Amino acid sequence: DRDTISSEAYLGFGHRDYLWDEETLDDHESDVNSAAVPDTGALANYHPILWNIISSIGIDSFVYDDSILDRNIDLGAGAFSYHKSRNTTAYRDITAGEELLHDYGEEWLESPSRYKSFQDAARESNYVSAGNIVQRFRLDNLDDASLSVVQEIVNIYDKRTASILPKSRLANESILKDIDESIAINLGKASVQQRSADWLIQNGRCMDNIVPRISTLPQAGNGAFAQRFLPEGSLVIPAPTLQTMDEKYLDSKNRDGSVKNSQMLLNYCIAHEDSTMLLCPITRAILINHCSERMDFGGKCGEGVDANAKLQFDSNFDAESKVWQQKSFNEIKEDVHAGRRGLSFDVITTRDIQPGEEVFIDYGDTWEEAWKEHIRSWQPPVEYTSYMSVTKLTNDHDIRTTVELAKNPYADNVAVKCIFGALYDEHDFGSPPSNWREMSDAALIQKYSRPGGIYSISSKESRNLDYRWFYLPCDIYFHGDDDRLTVGIYAVSNDVPLIFTDYPSESVRFVSKKYTSDEHLPNSFRHPIGLADKTMFPEQWKNLKLNE
Repeated sequence: DRDTISSEAYLGFGHRDYLWDEETLDDHESDVNSAAVPDTGALANYHPILWNIISSIGIDSFVYDDSILDRNIDLGAGAFSYHKSRNTTAYRDITAGEELLHDYGEEWLESPSRYKSFQDAARESNYVSAGNIVQRFRLDNLDDASLSVVQEIVNIYDKRTASILPKSRLANESILKDIDESIAINLGKASVQQRSADWLIQNGRCMDNIVPRISTLPQAGNGAFAQRFLPEGSLVIPAPTLQTMDEKYLDSKNRDGSVKNSQMLLNYCIAHEDSTMLLCPITRAILINHCSERMDFGGKCGEGVDANAKLQFDSNFDAESKVWQQKSFNEIKEDVHAGRRGLSFDVITTRDIQPGEEVFIDYGDTWEEAWKEHIRSWQPPVEYTSYMSVTKLTNDHDIRTTVELAKNPYADNVAVKCIFGALYDEHDFGSPPSNWREMSDAALIQKYSRPGGIYSISSKESRNLDYRWFYLPCDIYFHGDDDRLTVGIYAVSNDVPLIFTDYPSESVRFVSKKYTSDEHLPNSFRHPIGLADKTMFPEQWKNLKLNE
């Protein structure tokens, strides 16, 4: 919930440039909702014209599952994310060795906090303009001096476009040589360093040694499982981190300003009890659960079983990590405020791990004591005692009409939403009058309804990334044949619905109302990951101890 972080604290919040606004299909569990998405969601950079991947907005992109645990009996409820995936899709063919690049949207560059840093960076329109200029002179065989004159002239009225024009005859010829791509794309390629597949094999690091599955630990939710044999001493996954300078920035507050709990992100960050700083991995390393021989956690971490992997600082692959390990707390704080990051861990096996085996690290004794205290103090929540799992309702297709709801309502936490996209022209939508509730059903449907079959999850329209999709509040009026419904979707007004007949029941989804999901329970477990070897944490980072 980004709305709970103050503007001052936001500078010290390392995720601030790595969050994705949830503005399409997600169920918006809070007023201002953002997602911290690991792997491609955090590692892939932005390019205005070379972007080749897209954070998918298809209607099956978001997978939410609150049925793993029961908040009334499971003390792990709300302690892990129920959002299982956000798809990243190749927008065009991507060659081996090519860098994955996102389209953040140029408004990302134009935001007040970033504009000063990126005001001279070329936008898509600049690449197009530069391409037109290169095309204009392609037959003139310009030498270096002539190209310099062209650049100087363009620079007078458009510095961004001038900055990406070829500066030498050889560069110009290279851009014009690739006839399979537009000149604008070739200018984009000239602006980045090209890598080969051989370079990647020699210098890259494997990101898919582990995959997510339901953990063998009873209260842990998801876990990390080896996808291939991992010998002792080998890399499981790199874990570059974002730094947040005070874990209080993640306090989740009530509307009166009092602290209710911490935001869930805290559970996925690494910390030391003598420091306020959080180190938050941005790869699927966050899936790896805790195990130690000190405590029986059940599953594959029973009595006497220890972790099969460990954390250690990376000093080779991430060039900045070794430098940052020598910095003071205040020096790191200054870097984070300037939008920089620079610390990385590696997850290394401590014994052979077989394919399909769950990977564990030791979170340390401080984390373990916090979990024991949670076990001792946990009580079932008193809020929303009639809570229903929205995932179970969706899977069971427990769709009730307005008449049925009057006799048999859903629990207080449940809201019903229907998929909607602007597949009709605006003039095709005939909104009922404000007194529509006084009209007969037959008259309302005959005069104001539209066919809703195109909103099927399996339709070709739903796979088209050019459409914008939303789950919007809706009412169910009638059940029809073949799991078809008559629905009213509140797409234009909160009071007057757009009415659809033949609407597919598969496109109805149940979601939690704001602040009612397990994530917002005041007694859900919150504690950062600790270090089994506390000597790893440099003394100069322990600002709480230094302040004393």
